[in-house]
Amino acid sequence: MKKILFFITFIIINYNGFSQDHQINGRITDEEGNGLPGATIIIKETTTGTISDINGDFSLFAFKDTILIISFSGYKREEINVNGKSTIDIQLTPDIETLKEVVVVGYGSQEKINITGSVATIKQEKLISVPVANTSNLIAGKLPGVMTRQNSGLPGGENTQIRIRGFSEAPLVLVDGVQMDFSRVDQNDIASISVLKDASAAVYGARAGNGVILVTTKRGEEGAPKISFSSSYTSQSATAFLEHVTPSQYVELVREANFNDFSDANATFTEDDIKNYEDKIPGYEGGDWINQLIKNNAPMQQYNFNVSGGSDNVKYFSSFGFIDQESFFRSRDFDYKRYSIRSNIDIDLNSNLSLGVDLSYRQDIRERPAKNALSDIWIDLSTAQPIFPTSLPEGVVIPDPSKPFVSYSGSTTGNRNPLARSSRSIYGTYDRFDNMFRSKIGLKYKIPGVDGLILRANMNIQILDRAEKSFRNPYNVYRYNESDGTTSLEGVGNGVSSVSESQFKRTMLYPLVSAEYKKKIGTHNIDVLLLAEQTRRSYSRFSATRKNLFTTSIPELFIGSENDQTNDGSSGSDIGRKSLVGRINYRFKNRYLFESTFRADGNVLFSPSNRWGYFPSFSLGWIVSEEPFFSNGENISLKLRTSYSQMGDDTANGINGFDYLAGYQSQNIYLFGQNNASTTIRTLGEVNPFLSWEVITMYNLGVESSFLQGRLQLELDYFYRKRENILSIDQKSVASEGGFNLPLTNINESDDRGLELSAIFQQNIGKFRLELAPNFAIGKEKFLIRNDLEKFSDPDYIRIYGREGQWVNRRLGYLSDGIFMSQEEINNHSVIQDGNGNLTLRPGDIKYRDLDQNDTINFRDQDVIGYASNMPEVTYGMGISVNYKNFQLSTTLQGASKFSIYINGPAATMFSNGSIPLAYHYDYAWQPHPDNPNININPNAILPAASLSANINNSRTSDFWLRDVRYLRIKNINLSYNIPEKAFSKIGLKSTQIYLSSENLISWTNLGIYKNTFDPEFDPGTQATRRYPITRSYTVGLRILF
Repeated sequence: MKKILFFITFIIINYNGFSQDHQINGRITDEEGNGLPGATIIIKETTTGTISDINGDFSLFAFKDTILIISFSGYKREEINVNGKSTIDIQLTPDIETLKEVVVVGYGSQEKINITGSVATIKQEKLISVPVANTSNLIAGKLPGVMTRQNSGLPGGENTQIRIRGFSEAPLVLVDGVQMDFSRVDQNDIASISVLKDASAAVYGARAGNGVILVTTKRGEEGAPKISFSSSYTSQSATAFLEHVTPSQYVELVREANFNDFSDANATFTEDDIKNYEDKIPGYEGGDWINQLIKNNAPMQQYNFNVSGGSDNVKYFSSFGFIDQESFFRSRDFDYKRYSIRSNIDIDLNSNLSLGVDLSYRQDIRERPAKNALSDIWIDLSTAQPIFPTSLPEGVVIPDPSKPFVSYSGSTTGNRNPLARSSRSIYGTYDRFDNMFRSKIGLKYKIPGVDGLILRANMNIQILDRAEKSFRNPYNVYRYNESDGTTSLEGVGNGVSSVSESQFKRTMLYPLVSAEYKKKIGTHNIDVLLLAEQTRRSYSRFSATRKNLFTTSIPELFIGSENDQTNDGSSGSDIGRKSLVGRINYRFKNRYLFESTFRADGNVLFSPSNRWGYFPSFSLGWIVSEEPFFSNGENISLKLRTSYSQMGDDTANGINGFDYLAGYQSQNIYLFGQNNASTTIRTLGEVNPFLSWEVITMYNLGVESSFLQGRLQLELDYFYRKRENILSIDQKSVASEGGFNLPLTNINESDDRGLELSAIFQQNIGKFRLELAPNFAIGKEKFLIRNDLEKFSDPDYIRIYGREGQWVNRRLGYLSDGIFMSQEEINNHSVIQDGNGNLTLRPGDIKYRDLDQNDTINFRDQDVIGYASNMPEVTYGMGISVNYKNFQLSTTLQGASKFSIYINGPAATMFSNGSIPLAYHYDYAWQPHPDNPNININPNAILPAASLSANINNSRTSDFWLRDVRYLRIKNINLSYNIPEKAFSKIGLKSTQIYLSSENLISWTNLGIYKNTFDPEFDPGTQATRRYPITRSYTVGLRILF
């Protein structure tokens, strides 16, 4: 790479200087005399030129009679005759029209001031402040009403969720007009991200019900070639992670559990064992399994090289990116690599016809010990007893050295070991290669003689080719016997060697044709768009497996036994949708705005009679500040807007394709008295020939204003959304005892409402430039009709199980009232909790509130205990930026509230399924007195007592284990310095920036005793101890512009 850069730099420097020996130095400034960095200076009728540095200064070689063309976005282009001058300073004049902010919207772009819908945008400079492997993390905290939740920090598997306005389903994401996941798009290739939240999204019809995210990649601009290179190195560590008890603490808690369960503390360990493990005498060293599994400061490297520029007729942008991210497992065997190439080219073939060609290729490589190794690692870690060493002593004799081996972790199965499962050299290998190719060819034709009429035709193709290979390597698990120095075999992992390979290929086609007509007649502006598009998808899959390899040193299919092989495959026929779109924009006197869209979508998922859905929208805008009666028009602007739209959702719950048709499948069953399976045919269940679209109706009211000559900008939106025809299974109308599977039907309804607020404040204070950009949003959803639930008549059944008329993001359960601190308190407790006179209750058990005051805890005592573990109802964030000379400090704060985390499994209950207690269990559990198991001696006791047996009382769903979460974190922070151009001008560098940044730097939460164990963003759908933690990163980086 260094050689390539040096070669390119050498060519540029020598080309610019060849036969043009007159050096010109100068400075490009704005209307206030401030330097303009990145202005383009080109020698007229050539492609030779340069760009200004961070201070607006430039230098180039040219003939003495050269004419220079100077251009900068938002300013009028200037032509300057050199006339032999050696120093030229140019002050550019603002171009009022181009200074107006242009925002990417559905199938085009509009000036921000003329948009009648709710649209939020992030520009490119906000997307590169912190290097990330998952691009979707970049929008966290930056946009009102857009919530991101990073459920994991696993390289190549972050599983970041994005929700708009708290809607329960994911939004539609389009990259350059094509539906695809943008999380793996190189952040250096993105020009802007727009989020459409109301009628502005309706132009996408059936796919727009949950909002739309438009990702636009960079394109070339007329001017001298701009060559840029960026590089960064990142260190990653867990924001929060499990802390197991020490060996001596483990022994102490086991003794407590035995004492609590059957009054015999010495049943497993003696009191002397505690001291022995504390002193780590021979045979009692134990092991720190977490420390041996995890090694923080995992590295990530990122590189990007791109070239852009062009002439009047040809413009180009090309880039190459690479990222290499390692996990913080000590083995470093969960790697993710990505190679990406992109080239966007625009060619004006003549004055009327232009051609656009976009090509991109990306290869994602994931290297792990096994496809689903992560969950198994956490399971094995949760049962790895700290009294057992993590490795065998050096020099110990291994009975079978031909196989990999690991140390016994104390599990009852014998073969569990988290270190083995995290190592490719022991457990095996899993490699996945995703090759994604996308191409787009587009034609644009301006009809001669009809000013403003443009025809477009695009063809997009997207191909995913995925190859997976898995190898299982048998290994032995040995226990070391301290007494005689021998080892004993406790178990075998991966009992049989095997190799599996699979191939998956998917092809997506997106043809599109459109006609657009723009016309200005006096004070009237009209823009009409007609469009037709289609989506087609096909796929195929094949897999093969062989076991009992002849040798594990050659992990290939042909080495496996032919007598122990399987293969499988499938393919999918073409499915997709067809769409017709119409849109009209009308503007009168630049202050009265109207937009209407109509979209018809047809989808083969639905029956022919209901295949087409029709989705209209209307929106109005009034720029009040343009009215003659509005004073202070130059200092204050004000726009009111409102919208109505209908959208759909053809990816709703449960749709598999052709559900309106009767179907059958084969199954193997065993008949009574026979040992052989027989193949039978069974129906897939009842069908619904009337299966139809989910319909979403959205209302939005918004206000946009600016003050202090635009330095203060405010935006406020209120929305209401109603979902009808929600798909589910009708449990009210049809008895569940019918003996057949019920079909999906359009039976449920719900609605959402919410408020969004955002602001931007900019101010120059001496040589400092300050920018603040806070945002806030709240959104709530309510069930209106739930026909998928039984019909209840009992008021408590309706309240607890009915859900109609209740908020969606609510969890019901029992309300706790602390824990019983002594047996005497249990004896005096008048409320029966266990249905057996409280005879099964023990000190340290959870106490529940008797809401109906009948002296008995039963299902009627349940009530709302908090929020469901879902996306937060309230989100907030703030961008802060401070510039001083060549320094810039920027940060993004992100926060959320009104959601819950439920502590479950081993995180809640000590010794659950053989799990190891966590540090907070030791610190805060009820602890019996050594001489009296009925009283507590731990002054900090707030958690149940240790026990090796299941406890029904403590496992009730209750607020005891539920934490309503509020958090605020420094999502990212960046400090950069632009080195003056003169420092490196001799080697052709125009701009050099070095920076330090961090992601997830600091978090403030209300998680209390759990704050160091769980991150507030962790995945609520998994057990609390079985997920890869979110990472905190520190980065040093370099950006160079030639």
